[in-house]
Amino acid sequence: MKRVLLFSLLILGLIGISFIGISEYTVFAPSLVEADLDKTKEVKKIEERKEINEVVIEEVKSKEIDILAVGDLMFHMPQINGARLKTGGFDFTPSFAHVKAHIEGAHIALANLETVIGGNEKGFKGFPRFNSPVESLDALKLAGFDVLVTANNHSLDGGKEGIINTIDEIEKRQLNFVGTSKGERRPYIVIEKEGIRVGILAYTYGLNGLDSLLSREDKNRMINLIDLEAIKGDLDELKKENLDFIISYMHWGNEYNKEVTQIQNDLAYALANLGVDLILGSHPHVIQKSEEITKEDNSTYVVYSMGNFISNQSYTTMGVSATEDGVIFKAKLIKDFKSGITSLKDITYEPTWVYREYINKSYKHYIIPVKEALDGRLGIGFNEKDINRLKKSKFDTLNLLNN
Repeated sequence: MKRVLLFSLLILGLIGISFIGISEYTVFAPSLVEADLDKTKEVKKIEERKEINEVVIEEVKSKEIDILAVGDLMFHMPQINGARLKTGGFDFTPSFAHVKAHIEGAHIALANLETVIGGNEKGFKGFPRFNSPVESLDALKLAGFDVLVTANNHSLDGGKEGIINTIDEIEKRQLNFVGTSKGERRPYIVIEKEGIRVGILAYTYGLNGLDSLLSREDKNRMINLIDLEAIKGDLDELKKENLDFIISYMHWGNEYNKEVTQIQNDLAYALANLGVDLILGSHPHVIQKSEEITKEDNSTYVVYSMGNFISNQSYTTMGVSATEDGVIFKAKLIKDFKSGITSLKDITYEPTWVYREYINKSYKHYIIPVKEALDGRLGIGFNEKDINRLKKSKFDTLNLLNN
């Protein structure tokens, strides 16, 4: 009996020890401990990601981009001859060397290409029916321009083929364009930078009487002509693109006249009422005033003419010193993501002046940022006559634009 009792106690003891062992093993098993730690780490990571996302969402309240625009780009024969290389071809990059730093930093840089790039094999012409070397586009690309406006009174200088070839050469250099079309009508473009969507249009008052070089159908399809009803239709379509801001280049006004015409004024107010936010003028080849058109819910800013950015027109060649003057228009587009409103802010003007230098029996043309030149920051030895012209250029430009 005692033996049976002792045996029973022994069995119960062993069973108790086994349960203790199992219990201890369950509590301290390394794989289960690691699993719990991994879960804890994952929860912590999720919480950290959540906190980071919340911070990011809180920080991105607004975005801004830099807009830059200039007036007319023209290449007369003295410029073409001055850019000719002894080894063949052309180099126009020196003309833009002093303003490149201004242009290349902008998110969107625009200019009016007032010439045809019909192909070097066709020969070169200046006024009245332009055909410029393809290398002029290489210089514009290198200078930092993004969009070239192709709707102006010289759009048809090379006929239908000239329009098509100009667009082809622009596209080869991965530049954008607006104002003309080679296939289906392309009345506007949309560019998105930093989450800000900008619509851009361009129109011209006329084609120097060369309209007959195109059929009526091709003219309506290939060149954006100023027609308020057509512009209204284009804007109606453009507004479907979920835009934040609309810019329109307008080729209008009277050449070499600083006064804004009644037609320009009326059209600017009409465009403002149709929803255009920024109107940039070209064609007069001289600077004209700027103004803000205020409406109930928003406003439209207008620069009626930005003058010549590069050309051979000067006091020496035509007796009008104002044709040497241009401007770099700069502004910021700031989008408030909470309200959805995009505003034009920090508008500034950088006056420019075209300097002609006679070297080796040809003229070299350089776009000069006037303030930097007068401050002695360009390293160019201007004579007293040039300095006086620079001072006059600065005064005239800022006096008109800051009125």
